[in-house]
Amino acid sequence: MERDSLQAEVRQWPPSGPRSRQVFRFLAELAVVSFLMLVYFSIRQGLPEPVEEARARSVQIIELEQNLGIYVEHKLQQYVIDNQFLRSAANQFYIWAHFPVIIALAVWLYWQDRSKYTLYRNTLLMSAVVGLFAYGLFPTAPPRLMPPEWGFIDTLSHAGEPATFMNNYAAVPSYHFGWVFLALVAVFHASRNLWLRGAILAITVAMFFAVVVTANHFILDMVVGVAIVLAMLSLSYLWHTGRIQRVALSRGRA
Repeated sequence: MERDSLQAEVRQWPPSGPRSRQVFRFLAELAVVSFLMLVYFSIRQGLPEPVEEARARSVQIIELEQNLGIYVEHKLQQYVIDNQFLRSAANQFYIWAHFPVIIALAVWLYWQDRSKYTLYRNTLLMSAVVGLFAYGLFPTAPPRLMPPEWGFIDTLSHAGEPATFMNNYAAVPSYHFGWVFLALVAVFHASRNLWLRGAILAITVAMFFAVVVTANHFILDMVVGVAIVLAMLSLSYLWHTGRIQRVALSRGRA
């Protein structure tokens, strides 16, 4: 009897069993989000790369950081540039500890708490849209692509960084750090496990230093990335809790 039920479920598509329906919804969600991120990266890659404008904007960022007393990117890179192990570790961490971490945590959060997953998924997608406008309107050079007189070294040029979907002058906002920071917030929101919290905190701190010492972003690039992510998280929360809909409905009745 049980075998007949299982065979009937296998023949039916989409599957109708409770567990099978959950798996099917997960695969459908994975496909949709993957497609949307593919669209995001494709659009970002196709945006113009005006080198001089992007470098001029980065000079403004350097001057602002100098005025704020936080221009330490060049000094931090010099600490590791002659250490082959640290330089290689920073390169590999920058490349491989970004999306793999986000994907793993997204899958975990999907099965851990579907409601919170939706909240953070929407945050990521909305921040991606804002990022595309920023990249198109305000192209900015990363430190590693600044003229030689600034002293930055492109450590990733021979590190095997995947070139697919790259836009060299889409440096602000930095979602390489901003989305890892979002993952940090999500874990602290969804779990009280100290090991998990400690792991994502360590990854976030390590990503901050990896981004800086590989000369991929200025500190203010990361600050802007985090600010956009938090703003989108606030909007997502207001929508998720129905507050935006209630305000719109009350105004419609007025």
